[in-house]
Amino acid sequence: MQFGSWQYLPLLILVPILAGLYGYGFRRRREALAKFLALDLAPRLVAGANRRRQWAKALCVIGAGGVLVIALMQPQWGRRAEDAPRWGRDVIVLLDVSLSMLAEDAEPNRLGRAKTMIRALVDEIRKEGGHRLGLVAFAGRASLQSPLTLDYAFFLDRLEAAGPDSVPRKGSSIGGAIRQSLQRFGALDHDFTDLILVSDGEEHDSSALDAARLAAAEGVSLYAVAVGGADRGAPIPLPGADGQTDYLQHDGAEVRTRTRPALLVEIAGATGGSVSLNGDGALQRIYTQQIADKPRRQVAAATGERAAVQYHWFVVAALMLLALESLVRERARGQA
Repeated sequence: MQFGSWQYLPLLILVPILAGLYGYGFRRRREALAKFLALDLAPRLVAGANRRRQWAKALCVIGAGGVLVIALMQPQWGRRAEDAPRWGRDVIVLLDVSLSMLAEDAEPNRLGRAKTMIRALVDEIRKEGGHRLGLVAFAGRASLQSPLTLDYAFFLDRLEAAGPDSVPRKGSSIGGAIRQSLQRFGALDHDFTDLILVSDGEEHDSSALDAARLAAAEGVSLYAVAVGGADRGAPIPLPGADGQTDYLQHDGAEVRTRTRPALLVEIAGATGGSVSLNGDGALQRIYTQQIADKPRRQVAAATGERAAVQYHWFVVAALMLLALESLVRERARGQA
């Protein structure tokens, strides 16, 4: 047995106090009687007075007080199933898995750094639960990796599997990813939907800003985190056939990639969102400062088990003790 309200435990001190008061009262009655009668005459003159019956009545009242205090402490045993509503928002993560995300100007590379930040975001969301998470990986085309789900373990599994091979076309189309996110998740409640873009900001077409404006028109906010270094370009490593590392080249020249946060600032600004650089806790700050306090709606009813509160048995026991106290007579029947 466990208790849900331990703050009432000190009230149990009333049990010995009440017993002491009864004992004191009985003693005072005997002392008062002794002042007027010789003790050996008292039983004959006050017929039927029975100390055992007096104490039986007293113990009924004392016991009733004790079990009522236990009832206040919310005793619990056993389990019972119950449905609890879950309240939250839909948070869709757009993860850039283009080849430029393999650049190693972030540890261990841009993509690895992005996944680390997303895992930290999931840990933050998991603390309170309720939010559904979805994952879209994109390069030249977007690919749905995880539908909106409350199963955060499944989401993390799909996150780990996401990479350049997760999408059918090379390149980088942020605009396509935003459009796909607005279309592929079914009937989104846009007032309760947020997009989080994790990318180095490289864009190989010009549709990103238009897509962001479309999201804004539908009431969807977009937040972005820029991954990588913006001050200098970095080569793009590719695994070679012999286990050696090659670097991406174009027309015989090594391709170098540079993070472009300016584009992400424009995209997020168009939807009323914000941009953060890839520092520690970047996604947690976006969530806690920008998303966590937004309105929520019921996303599911979760069936779970909880300890069953059994206070009513103690209330019944207290009532029975009080009823018994009223039935016990201090004098045996037939005695005046």
